Amino acid sequence: MRRTTISRSKIGSLLTAGLLLGAPAARAQDTLQLGAPQQRPQVHIVQQGETLWALAAMYYGDPLLWPEIYRLNTLVVEDPHWIYPGEELMLGSMSDVVAMEPPFVGDTMMVDTSQAAMPAVTPVEATPVETPVVEAPPPPPPPPADASGSTIFSRRGQRGAGPVAALGGDVYRYRPVRRGEFYAAGFLTENESFPWARVLGDADDPPAERSIQTSSAMIYQTIVIRPPSGATYQPGDSLLVAQLTRSVPGWGDVVAPSGIARVRHVTGGEILADIVMQFHRVVDGNVAMPLEPFRDPGMTAPVPVENGMSASVIEMRDIHPVPNQQNIVFIDAGRSQGVVLGDVFLVVEPLDMAQAEVQDPVALLQIVHVRDRSASGFILQVYQPGIQPGQPVRLIRKMP
Repeated sequence: MRRTTISRSKIGSLLTAGLLLGAPAARAQDTLQLGAPQQRPQVHIVQQGETLWALAAMYYGDPLLWPEIYRLNTLVVEDPHWIYPGEELMLGSMSDVVAMEPPFVGDTMMVDTSQAAMPAVTPVEATPVETPVVEAPPPPPPPPADASGSTIFSRRGQRGAGPVAALGGDVYRYRPVRRGEFYAAGFLTENESFPWARVLGDADDPPAERSIQTSSAMIYQTIVIRPPSGATYQPGDSLLVAQLTRSVPGWGDVVAPSGIARVRHVTGGEILADIVMQFHRVVDGNVAMPLEPFRDPGMTAPVPVENGMSASVIEMRDIHPVPNQQNIVFIDAGRSQGVVLGDVFLVVEPLDMAQAEVQDPVALLQIVHVRDRSASGFILQVYQPGIQPGQPVRLIRKMP
């Protein structure tokens, strides 16, 4: 069992500097003279220019508590220095943060890093030792702005940064499609029948309550699922949990993913599954189906193409008055037309496509999910408002 030891006197210095994550908010607030934390919702949707440092100051009253937000959102935030507009971050209870003060054995704080039980040890008084006050660590720096003032395309992660491409005076940096984007994107059923299971709600809610009111569950909670007739699930199977939001004439249902659940137990005609990734609220009435595999494109980047294929916008996945970055757009080209993950399309003004080279760009899309006749595009950049059904799109960068 591995343990890290920190002297009690050093803990006192850390508390004075406001560095201990388990310190009460009032203590950190007195030290840093920050305003009182705002009334906190369960989820925060990231806006342009925000950082974990700023969100911790807003909701916890102490920016030094930003690691707590990161800890709760490791499936969403790959690097705490980089959060992106549109990402949904869960916010823990302040009582949970305050209650995280670790136990002491004598003058030493014992931190169990192997998840083994802490043996009982009789506290022993120790002579205080003078230690220097530790300076507060700097906050996660905001991403550097590019020529257009946007920070979303300059990703510095473990996978590195892709090549820079210029378009219409703006500069963006390509990055490979991420697993979370693939599963969160959603798609059109293309009038195909799927083996949908039914989500019955939070397993901790009594069955009677699930039938009376909407039962919702959050990440790491357990839900009850009723599989379709003839389906066989095994412990360890992964399921996509989603909502069928509406039907699009000629294209079937819109599938908006809520999360990913892993089967834990199968009993009778129901299964218990743990939510391991969450994109939206998981509620009774959602549907579920076996998770399709994600084939990581690696560091391969799309190359520019001339006179790329043409297609059209089918609809936005979600109805937005003004579509923005990270919204999903469905287009009427898919695997049968050679579209693959990572392809980049340009949405242009609805003019004659023969004059596409002089058309004003409207938005830039990166393909993050592909079906046979349609694909889901993630909005990388918006040049002007106005993405409408039937609007033309043109392939400008193609994966090798």
